[in-house]
Amino acid sequence: MFFFLGRNLQVSMVSLAPVIRRNSNLSCLKTAGCRNLLFEQGEVQSTSGTKYGRFLQEITSTCYLEDVEMGWAFCPVQVDDLIPSFSKVRRMTVGLGTTLPENILHALPEICPFLESLVLRFQVISDRVVRNLLESSTNLQVLCLQYCLGSLTSFSFQTMAPALRILRLQWVTPWITNDDLTILTQNCNLVELWLSGCKLLDSSSQEIISSGWPNLACLQLEECGQITLDGVNSILDCKALEEVLLRHTGRGIGRTIITDAIRELPLLRKLALDLCDASEGGYDTPNVPEGKMMRSVRMSRCKKSAAAGRSCFGEAPPSSSNPKPVQHRETVVLEWSSRQLTTTVVEERL
Repeated sequence: MFFFLGRNLQVSMVSLAPVIRRNSNLSCLKTAGCRNLLFEQGEVQSTSGTKYGRFLQEITSTCYLEDVEMGWAFCPVQVDDLIPSFSKVRRMTVGLGTTLPENILHALPEICPFLESLVLRFQVISDRVVRNLLESSTNLQVLCLQYCLGSLTSFSFQTMAPALRILRLQWVTPWITNDDLTILTQNCNLVELWLSGCKLLDSSSQEIISSGWPNLACLQLEECGQITLDGVNSILDCKALEEVLLRHTGRGIGRTIITDAIRELPLLRKLALDLCDASEGGYDTPNVPEGKMMRSVRMSRCKKSAAAGRSCFGEAPPSSSNPKPVQHRETVVLEWSSRQLTTTVVEERL
């Protein structure tokens, strides 16, 4: 049985216990973002009482979960109590509201020996945790670290991870350099790479990515230094790319990027760009894409500050010492069907 709880549902752990008891084959439980799961008649209940005790007992004695998402609903629950039901977990997401202590994170390869996908958001992580995951979780194919805290360094990724295929490092590794990228290409064979906030990268990073992972199907780079300052020639060498996102990566992308990408990347379906990165102020848009696979192009536009001289990259004028974050005004979405091109303007960044 697959069991999913959406956001803001008026349901409590007390009411879930009998449901779980009647479905002993429950394999998927997703409660991330479901804050009301902890409430009973407007008050937060103690997990030590018999009510939540029944819920935990049903989870641990009845279920062998394979897919689990934890968020606010589990913030007062001792994760140790749930360990018996995690022995068959293959996919795990831990988000805001649940904090796994370091000893549990370090022991995940033993707690979940079949773990294939791990997403950690807003968790406290360390080299010890990440390196042990890569070394000991032999089935791990997907690792996503998003907005995590802790003392992560390049030592985390200086180990072989032959099974890893998807790596997303979003706002957790600002220290990554070209040398670190090179080590990553030697240690894992990726088909999907997301990097955000890696401000030390430059145009040479493109060659490292394209030569190290020539079979990439998805590449997303955001706020990554000056990777596209000299164009995107090396990115176009990754012929297997199906999805590409480039956002605030250097003002060097030419006007013909969309046509070039469609021509050079025969499998490309989705392309997302930011006008901040345009070397000539914008991009040419073809009415009919040459390729058969292209379905959508998104072009985001930033809102410039009223202060004179403020650029889309968030650079303040010389007289200002406190630059403000970039605000995104809108996104132009181009969508191709089998018959026509549709253009839509959405007043937010997509």
